[in-house]
Amino acid sequence: MNGATGPMGYKLEVPPIFPGIGAGVFNSFGEDLRQEMAAFAHTSAVLALLRDGFVEQSPGGSIRLADDGSPILDYELSDYVWEGVKRAYLSMAELQFAAGAKRVRPAHIDATYQTSWNDAKKTIAELPLKKFRATLFTAHLMGGCAMSQNPKRGVVNSRGTHHQIANLSVMDGSVFPTSIGANPQLSIYGLTAQNVTALAKDLRR
Repeated sequence: MNGATGPMGYKLEVPPIFPGIGAGVFNSFGEDLRQEMAAFAHTSAVLALLRDGFVEQSPGGSIRLADDGSPILDYELSDYVWEGVKRAYLSMAELQFAAGAKRVRPAHIDATYQTSWNDAKKTIAELPLKKFRATLFTAHLMGGCAMSQNPKRGVVNSRGTHHQIANLSVMDGSVFPTSIGANPQLSIYGLTAQNVTALAKDLRR
């Protein structure tokens, strides 16, 4: 789409689905869920990764501390984000029908299966896009211990060494300053290989 500017962009992925995860995404219970799981071997899923935090219309979430010190997460979804979700629903449904799917349903609590692309478009247009109705989730969390050479802007430096705590290094996806907009496995492998090699040299001195 438009990357970090313009309407909210997204990247489509076709992931493997496992029984435990699939059962949760189906949003069904009892006999309906039994039928869904009976057809599991013939089921395909598509993900849309939407990246927030890059434009004013999608600032992302915030964390504050309660009086007892426990964290409170607040994540508001703007019209900008919901418009991206709707376009993503449409792209995923179109992809599935083009690939030969006999029926398609968005991961939305009010959605029903549709057997044609035209019917799916109409259904998606009428779905209420609001919290606790649309199934949204996150994976590959990044940025919790962001790296920066400036201690005021990051938790660790570019080698993963903690700015305030001696003998502590962090080497995982939390050190990226922001989401990288893609599955981060290879980037984590590369950064970790670089930084653990440097750490090993330091420890041998």
